[in-house]
Amino acid sequence: MDKNYVYLCGGMEGYKENEMMKWREQATNLLSKEGIRTLDPTRRWEQHCDYNNKNNVNRIVKMDLQDISNSTVLLCDMRENQPGKRWGSMAEVAHAHTKNKIIIVWRGKGDTLHPFLEFYATEVHFSLEECCVAIKDYFN
Repeated sequence: MDKNYVYLCGGMEGYKENEMMKWREQATNLLSKEGIRTLDPTRRWEQHCDYNNKNNVNRIVKMDLQDISNSTVLLCDMRENQPGKRWGSMAEVAHAHTKNKIIIVWRGKGDTLHPFLEFYATEVHFSLEECCVAIKDYFN
């Protein structure tokens, strides 16, 4: 597998299946017009439904971390007006940082600034479209 992907990081806990996929589908459509491929962790949605099985939980985390390792850019939805706590997303951001990945953060204009997120982010934008324009520049 080559490493020329954008990993679509963002909340999954507390979401209905279609809600967690909506922005990822929009990002995939915008980026694919530029010839940029994405890795979407929701493609393993069924596995995310079984947190009682420790082996399954470990498998999910390892597969997501492998996707990040196989990506050039991490596009991370960290908007505060979305469900969930973002623990997994923040762990993915930290992992991507240790791998020297480009981290593009999407957050709301009124969201609280968090020093760790600001430190780890390569760029911060306030719309999905702005994020995708920024990502395109890293693939030229």
